[in-house]
Amino acid sequence: MASVSVVIQFFEDFDFIERVVERLAWVDEIVVNDGPFQFTRELLEPLVGRDLEQPSQRAAGLFAGLARRLGVPIHYHHGVFAGEREKRIHGYGLATGDVVLSVDADELLLLDRAAVERFWASPAVVASFDCVNFTYLNLVCGKPGSPLVARKPFAFKRGAITAERHLNYLWLVGVEQAAVASEDFLPEALCGGAHLTTVRSAYGASIKFGFYNCLYFHLHGERGLEGSFQAARQFFAQGDFDVRAQAEVYGRAMADAIGFPDQQFFRAADPARVPEAIRHLAEEIGEPHNHGRPHRRLSGRLVPGVPLYALLEPGSGWRVSFSIAGEARLRVFPLVLDGPPLELERAAMEQPWTAEALKPHALQMEQPQEGRAGQRIGDLVELVVWSGAEVVAAWARASLAPQFSLQVLDGDGGG
Repeated sequence: MASVSVVIQFFEDFDFIERVVERLAWVDEIVVNDGPFQFTRELLEPLVGRDLEQPSQRAAGLFAGLARRLGVPIHYHHGVFAGEREKRIHGYGLATGDVVLSVDADELLLLDRAAVERFWASPAVVASFDCVNFTYLNLVCGKPGSPLVARKPFAFKRGAITAERHLNYLWLVGVEQAAVASEDFLPEALCGGAHLTTVRSAYGASIKFGFYNCLYFHLHGERGLEGSFQAARQFFAQGDFDVRAQAEVYGRAMADAIGFPDQQFFRAADPARVPEAIRHLAEEIGEPHNHGRPHRRLSGRLVPGVPLYALLEPGSGWRVSFSIAGEARLRVFPLVLDGPPLELERAAMEQPWTAEALKPHALQMEQPQEGRAGQRIGDLVELVVWSGAEVVAAWARASLAPQFSLQVLDGDGGG
């Protein structure tokens, strides 16, 4: 019988982690590899509210409690890493089992020991699971040309696959990877699994936004600091903003953070497309965080120059109000099942106007052509306001993020 280690790459991703661990409590050990990348600390430390050089007391306590409750050894490790490559290699190197399972903190697997034993008895050295990427509304998302159910490598025979080599099989961004041999793989999937990659709480979404913007800056240089990322950082740096205010702004500041990434298509997770067990798993576990249902009314805080994304019910128009004067813009992207990929560079509707503080502005716009698209499930709305430098600085110094309100209008102009 093979011994089995699970390595979970972790950083402030608390939304599903207890369920992830509970589903793997039959293994011989779980290694939690916690900690940020060095280049993310400047943005993420204010969001997290602590020195990220130090271990997370919340995480350490959570995993200690899970170990006691589930009766499985959980080894918690914390570090600050140069990047994805260093962190992944470090985590893999901590495992001691014959088989190492590399699992993310938002991956729920329908896996048991019998499946791992079949892998161990085979000549293969790498195995995959049937991965389905879910977003809000229990929709499946993916890039054009990608299948709804994709094979994701995650299981490795430690004696054959080194810590460095296992990187070549993972789904990673910004990490150099070498080609792999098809004969390394077990032909069939070990199990199915739901990847809740774009389902998050408000706090989780803010961490996701911050992490990916830091990553793009790290990979592409100063271009990564242009626009909304830089504007938000500079605004918050001028005042003393609480973590909740920052998390609310960052958590709505990109379409990816609220669950609808650019250049992705969206499909219903119906039984003809997605295995029933995976679909039920995602629905059950994602339900507490599935707050992305279309809204008719929405209000909150924003930062001048930083876009705000929201998923709204379809309507004939919108009523918008800001607590700050300036130039404003509303852009609308219909979200359609079985339609073409979302394109944030091509808004179906766009209208700029001069916003007056606290004065509602009704926008009636021509509705998008449905064309050959399927069911329209909502409108992704991008809202942004620009104000003069003195006004913005005054709000920032007062540690206030301006308020907004957004309402869908019916055909007669009413709410």
